[in-house]
Amino acid sequence: MLRMAICCGGGFSSSTMAEHLNKQIREKHLEDKIFLEFIPFANLYGDDSAFITSVKRERQDEVDVALLCPHLEYDAKRAVAAGKLHIPIFILPMRLYGLVDIENLIEDAEDVLELWKKGAPALVTFPDEPRSVVAKRTVSHRRWLASQKK
Repeated sequence: MLRMAICCGGGFSSSTMAEHLNKQIREKHLEDKIFLEFIPFANLYGDDSAFITSVKRERQDEVDVALLCPHLEYDAKRAVAAGKLHIPIFILPMRLYGLVDIENLIEDAEDVLELWKKGAPALVTFPDEPRSVVAKRTVSHRRWLASQKK
């Protein structure tokens, strides 16, 4: 089972997105394949300076990969530079954020996890997408690459 977190700063849009994705998981009967939950980014790695409080400060061990809202790119780079992450994180491309279908999100998460296992740094990017803002795709990276070969 792939365990994913959707992360944001405070969480209004990302918690709504997580609810929408969990609804898709139930509708498509993927509960045995995927676990997804919203976790504020600061709670993912236990940032004590964050204004968000939680009984359980660090939650990285609860998930395999964290998918971050696009506006968290700077915070993600700072957390990686500080050595605070021991799971792969991925900044969701702007065009996918909020609109992504669960199958596309699963494919991106699987591919991010595979790149990380092969030695990519904690902040994983696809080779042709060094920053999420340059991504022009509206499907998973895997499907986008397949469509470019046609």
